[in-house]
Amino acid sequence: MQRKMSRTRFLLGVAGTAALATLGVPATAQTARRNVLWIVDDDHPQYMMDPMPVTRRKIRDQGLNFTFGSTDIPLCGPARVSLLTGLSVTTHECDTNGTWPTFEGSSRGLAERTVARYLKDAGYTTGHFGKYINAHSKSRSVPAFWDRWCEALGDGSDTGGNATTPNRANIDGEITDLPPGILSVWSAGMCAEFIRDRAKDASPFFAQYCPTIPHSPYSPSEDSEHLYDGERRTVSSLNERDMSDKPRWMRQKGKAGSAWYQKAYEGKKEELADLDSRGIRPILEELEATGQLANTVIIFTSDNGYMLGEHRLTAKDKPYWESSEVPFFVKGPGIKKGSRAALVNHTDLMPTTCEIAGIPFSSLDVDGRSMLANLGRDTFSNWRKRMLVSGSADVGPELNPGGSNDPSGRWWLLREGQAAFILRENGAKELYWMKSDSHQERSKARTAKQSLINRLTDTVKTMRQAEGQERRRLEER
Repeated sequence: MQRKMSRTRFLLGVAGTAALATLGVPATAQTARRNVLWIVDDDHPQYMMDPMPVTRRKIRDQGLNFTFGSTDIPLCGPARVSLLTGLSVTTHECDTNGTWPTFEGSSRGLAERTVARYLKDAGYTTGHFGKYINAHSKSRSVPAFWDRWCEALGDGSDTGGNATTPNRANIDGEITDLPPGILSVWSAGMCAEFIRDRAKDASPFFAQYCPTIPHSPYSPSEDSEHLYDGERRTVSSLNERDMSDKPRWMRQKGKAGSAWYQKAYEGKKEELADLDSRGIRPILEELEATGQLANTVIIFTSDNGYMLGEHRLTAKDKPYWESSEVPFFVKGPGIKKGSRAALVNHTDLMPTTCEIAGIPFSSLDVDGRSMLANLGRDTFSNWRKRMLVSGSADVGPELNPGGSNDPSGRWWLLREGQAAFILRENGAKELYWMKSDSHQERSKARTAKQSLINRLTDTVKTMRQAEGQERRRLEER
């Protein structure tokens, strides 16, 4: 590994300049390597961007908005492993939300394969701010390859803390009580401080800001707590009336309680307003004030989407697109503005970031793809034609033989063109044509040609066993 990384260092000048040229960065600026900032929030439905005007104007509208942006697995902890390593959950196998022990003990050496490891070796200063891999907070350690470590302790709560149960953080290995306040605001402040310090040295930086907003329980600030009172999710799939196309256990479910999903809908939007004004705004302002904004690639996404009563379901880790689709924006020097319908997912962030840093894609052992060559183009070329999303092995409160909080067992969702095909562990299948049925209310699995169902089934089974180059080949075939 060290020999490979030394070669990577040697190639940084050539590969880094080529990458910047691909993005259309002027030759005079190509000697300055790009900074990279990831913003990964928590349980954020893709459609829920109206509470975030700063993020829309300063990130989404200044760069590329990927309308088919997706998680690799729609569950917090496993999704974060896919982001950090560029590996699909079918490869890294960290498939429950008690994720850290599996990650740390993996025979694949996952801790040595994170984006932080590659970028630190390439001369970047690395910093983490906020939530890390689920269950890591119990270990109180500082993972390798991070120069600055500011971890909010607690996997989901962003509550304000009090005298008896204060907010706590792991700051470079020291456990510290924090004053009352919103944890995601604290971690944003630490990220802004890191950015300010980077302006004083010559090295480029990689930072990830990972707020727990808008994860339940919802605790918006006084300024935001009533901003969206009474607003409702209004889509036809909400507490879907005709469930005849769904599995039997779903047909037998009662409707989701309106009080629950109403509270969650309001709480998420109000917390996102806080994230926008108190988290993302100060980070962007610090980038601009220190003259680093023009030299920084910003990638914004979420760990998973969220079900708020669609198909009578709640929360995440479900085989429907609302659970998998996430906001997915890339903004930075030379990156085109506009929308793209390309099938991109979490496994693409790590290889893209490595290539921005000048690390050749050929030196990476990943399942994902680098977006870099396409970020400065009007269209995506040589890209995947199909994409697999996988359910977890988590066991929930319902009868669940195989995982995913689903009596049908584990599941896989294949996106291919306009098709969304669901294969469940017990063999149940659903097929939706998303152009005419975007809310997945009319499965065509019973009426479609059997040859099509067979092909889609075989594709899922083959893809979930494939890794690396073979996985990418199957996505294009």
